Amino acid sequence: MNRPDATGRLQWWALRAHWLLGILLLAVFTETPRWLLLGASAAWAAGARMDRAGAPRKTLSRLGTPIVALFLAAATADLLFGGRDPIASVSLLVLGIQSTKFLLPKQVRDGWQLCAVSLLEFLVAAAVAEELSIAFFAFLFLAASAGAMWSLHDQEAGELGRPAGGYRAPPRVAAWALLLVGIAGFLFAAVLFAVVPRLEFRRGLQRFSRAQAVPGFSDAITLREVTGIKADRRVVARVEFPLAERAPDPGTLYLRGAVYSRYSNGGWRLSKSAVSAVPRLGFNHLVRDAPPGPAAIADITLEPADHPHLFTYGHPFLIEGTAGPLLADAEGNLFLPQAGHPTMRYRTRFVEEPRPGRAAGPGERYLEFPDGYEDVHALGVQVMGRTGTDAARAARLLRFFREGFRYTLAEPAPSIRRFLFEEKAGYCEHYAAGLALLLRAGGIPSRVTAGYLGGEWNDVGQYLIVRQSDAHAWVEAWIGGRWVTLDATPSQGEASPFYRKTGPLGLYADWVRQRWDKYVVNYSLRMQADAVSAGWSGVRRTGKVFGSMRDLQGSAAGRPAAAIALLACAALYLLVLRFRRKRIGADGEGLPPLPAPYGRLLRRLERSGFRTSPGVPMEDMVAAAVRSRPDLAEDAGRFLSLYHRDRFGSGPLPPATRMEAFRRADRLRKRIS
Repeated sequence: MNRPDATGRLQWWALRAHWLLGILLLAVFTETPRWLLLGASAAWAAGARMDRAGAPRKTLSRLGTPIVALFLAAATADLLFGGRDPIASVSLLVLGIQSTKFLLPKQVRDGWQLCAVSLLEFLVAAAVAEELSIAFFAFLFLAASAGAMWSLHDQEAGELGRPAGGYRAPPRVAAWALLLVGIAGFLFAAVLFAVVPRLEFRRGLQRFSRAQAVPGFSDAITLREVTGIKADRRVVARVEFPLAERAPDPGTLYLRGAVYSRYSNGGWRLSKSAVSAVPRLGFNHLVRDAPPGPAAIADITLEPADHPHLFTYGHPFLIEGTAGPLLADAEGNLFLPQAGHPTMRYRTRFVEEPRPGRAAGPGERYLEFPDGYEDVHALGVQVMGRTGTDAARAARLLRFFREGFRYTLAEPAPSIRRFLFEEKAGYCEHYAAGLALLLRAGGIPSRVTAGYLGGEWNDVGQYLIVRQSDAHAWVEAWIGGRWVTLDATPSQGEASPFYRKTGPLGLYADWVRQRWDKYVVNYSLRMQADAVSAGWSGVRRTGKVFGSMRDLQGSAAGRPAAAIALLACAALYLLVLRFRRKRIGADGEGLPPLPAPYGRLLRRLERSGFRTSPGVPMEDMVAAAVRSRPDLAEDAGRFLSLYHRDRFGSGPLPPATRMEAFRRADRLRKRIS
């Protein structure tokens, strides 16, 4: 800055460290393209070198606006015709403007603008950070912010001719300023709490408590796989249905996790199909094209788990809220890149059953039949028959299971063959495996699906509690050009040995936990948008209410209201004009605004009647005051001498002399009645 001593060098570097820290936060915590960050860092280094050398940069100053316009055009083109990612486009624009300002000469206003950009970068990094280290970077950023404010304050004082460190305010003014700053800080913190996504600090801590993670489904389902999970009562997920007009029937809600299409050695296994990343647009993942017609919405909060599967209802086409990448395979499985995840919340848009289509079959692998199961194949053909539609033949098969089989845990069949031909007793794995094999025997493509069925509805918070005891296996069959859910397992309801109803206190406790996870740990950008949308809808509803009241009162009531509003706008406009005239000062156009002590003296002279017309200069008003109060002559003479040198001299007054002029102005203002 303007101070050549060690303090000045410290301030100079503190300000530029604050600017660079925003770029570093983007590099550590976000997926901003590295070439953009490297370009901004190079511009920072080049600008710092030129600032240190005092280079004039006249050519760069002339090119500043065209360069910013080029970045704006590039960001717009990237949004409309490139990646169509709003976050990437905005990052390109912001980093482009920031890099341009790094290279240009800087006044105090430019320094404040670059600090604002750095604050925006910090908020973006904090919004997507999942590591506890963001707390350390937040401390560094706040420390750098204090240094930057100190530096800019002293630079502004130097530009105005004041000594570094500013003025000493009277105690009453300092107390009011402190109170106002406290109120403003509280309101700002409240706004940030409402609109900025939370720092998910629990994610870092949960990595040290993997033993608490909920186990999920493995790569294979045997006859004990799902039922072994059902003995665990821990909560797996909490699900809200924002568009539901009433509580849904839990017995119809199949929370789908993993799909198994290969049968071998008495168990179903995941197919080794190709894995690809789900296309992403910001925080939204486009699973498939949106189907026509209405769609359902489910907000799912998953507890920490040791598996990578992402659970959804029905046939999802859009996943919102997961910040990282999302993978999918040809089976329709959705999963995270790594096994295990902390508490996570996302929204899925889905259709319960897609419309029937004329698409070709899903593939021969869904009709593969294991060797050595000829008797099972013959049973499928016998039960289903060869006549009728696929839906009718599948209905015969479901009726076959419901009429001659029973659900049991005490004496389940040890194999699928004995389940179908001898004991005819088992649990959901038996029914799912047997149904899928018999469907394939009848020529209907099928696969086994594992997940959770139903749950307990919490009336306190209006959401569904899904536990490990709700684990279930069922079948998806290709009927009518779409995958259809088929479940042959007899419904157990409250008779299930795994059923346990939570008491009122437990529901309230779970509701508190759900609200904490929703509004503190997993507060998201989508929830911000919902809050803003709800606020805007409230404003619109309020406007409609006032419009209805105006209609009820008639047009005679509307005209006075419009007149009052017009007069208020006119009064506000006049106040703005008056304020602008006072900022120009009493000395004519083209001069800088009056410093605060001169402006206060000018207003006191006006209120005391010493300005008889708009064109009266400061000297004439002070002279008129002296004529009415001769005891002001000494202060007035010295003040006018300093004032004239300060406002119309060839250069600024020395800081000590200008402070004397300010003191003389304050003394005159207090003594003039």
